[in-house]
Amino acid sequence: MKRKEEFSFLKGTWKQIKKINDKVYQIIDGLDTHKLYAINYKNLKQRFAEELENYKNHPELIDIEEFSANYVFGYHSSNNIDNMYSKQAMFIEVKSYLNNMRNCA
Repeated sequence: MKRKEEFSFLKGTWKQIKKINDKVYQIIDGLDTHKLYAINYKNLKQRFAEELENYKNHPELIDIEEFSANYVFGYHSSNNIDNMYSKQAMFIEVKSYLNNMRNCA
């Protein structure tokens, strides 16, 4: 018996395992697209207004990126969410909202 023929039965099995593996990764990737957070825009506006009030004498110290990062960190910590993708997505959304709000005012 030739060496190639000896393990030919594994060829089909290996293809099936690869196919299953690909489907599992697709499912996992699909889970990452769901939001793990919900932004309360009323609360966000209120917190940012408080921040503006605290630094009204030094408006140059207000940093939207830093505020957004702290808000996101606090939200994820208080809700026991430990997902870096969720934190990044929420940070981008909060920062964008605050920038738009500030540009409109």
